[in-house]
Amino acid sequence: MTAPEAALANDATNPAGIAGDFTVATRFGPIAGRWEDVIEMPQGPLGFTQHRRFALLTVPNPKLTQFRLMQSLEDADLSFIVMPCPTDGGPVLKADLADACTAIAIPLDDLQLMLIVTVRTVGDLVELSANLRAPVLMDTRRHVARQVVLSNPTYPVRQAIGSAQAAA
Repeated sequence: MTAPEAALANDATNPAGIAGDFTVATRFGPIAGRWEDVIEMPQGPLGFTQHRRFALLTVPNPKLTQFRLMQSLEDADLSFIVMPCPTDGGPVLKADLADACTAIAIPLDDLQLMLIVTVRTVGDLVELSANLRAPVLMDTRRHVARQVVLSNPTYPVRQAIGSAQAAA
C-alpha cells in the first residue's frame, strides 16, 4: 500500500490538501486514481451503508470511456460501474433532479448525476442496464454524494443501455 492509499484508508478527506495521483486496490487489480476524484457518501450506497469513501476511477478499457468505477476505499472488493449523465436533457427530468437536490441540499448547479450500471450475462450476450430510479447525486464542489430513490415512480431500475456478444 502506498502512502496515499494508507492515508485514504484512515482519513475521510484528502489530508493537507494533497494533489496528484495514487493507486487504489480494486477487484480488477490496481488502478490509478486522483485525490480530486475522491468522494464522501455519508449514508453509503443503498445496501452498503458502512462504505462511505469512494474514488471515481477511469475504467482501464478504452472501449468503456463513458463509464467510471466508483471504488470503495474501505473494501477493494466493492465497486460500482457508474455512468455520468447530463442533468439537462438526460435520462432523468430536470424537475425530478431539482426535487431530489432540494431534499439532500445539493445545489442543482453543482450536481453531477451518475447512474449505477449493472452488467449481466444472459446466454451468450452481455447486457448493460442503468438504474434510473436510484441515481447517485454528487455535489461537485464539496465532493459529497448520495444515492437517492427518486419520488417519481416511473423511472425503471433496469433501463437497457446496450448489449454485446460475450467474449469467448
